Amino acid sequence: MSDDQQLLETLALLPADALLEPIWNYSSPRGFYYSVPHAKDQERLAADLERLVAAGFAERVFVDRISLCPNCSSHTLNVREICLSCGSSNLEQFKALFHFRCGYVGPDASFGVEPGGLRCPKCHRLLADLGTDYDSPGTFFRCGACAAQFQTPEIGGRCLSCGGKFDQHGMQNVQERDVFAYRITELGKNALAKRAG
Repeated sequence: MSDDQQLLETLALLPADALLEPIWNYSSPRGFYYSVPHAKDQERLAADLERLVAAGFAERVFVDRISLCPNCSSHTLNVREICLSCGSSNLEQFKALFHFRCGYVGPDASFGVEPGGLRCPKCHRLLADLGTDYDSPGTFFRCGACAAQFQTPEIGGRCLSCGGKFDQHGMQNVQERDVFAYRITELGKNALAKRAG
């Protein structure tokens, strides 16, 4: 079978008046596949779909973008927040309080609750007024591995295929793959009509 015949065979497998949508599947080598009858080789099908686009017989419709491991190109990349100090993902989020007078910043749970207000765990003064005695600078994170505290964690990743770990700098090397749906163009419909006639 010639390349042009193969291309028309692939074109004939596409839905006539609908999108050929990707089907997400973690066990697929690409993270998705196209359910096309009689198409056994997904890599060949993907190449044929791109050739159909280049010939004007089909068009792409953007669906999503997949992040790929910079080591092995696997799509099974787990992206999560990590500690600035040690890179652990064992983070606990908490609301922080700041005592103006002594400068203590810590979790709101570390301040003792009393009838007259909150007791500072550092200087043991009673804090009665929010805004005058203390304030809440927002949400912080505490690392369960090294006890570091910070307001904004880094973004890191772990590949579930090769086991590679990546901090924020390593995440800059993450590859990306755009995922498309495909639809037959008028030119493609005409080519199929000529083939049938």
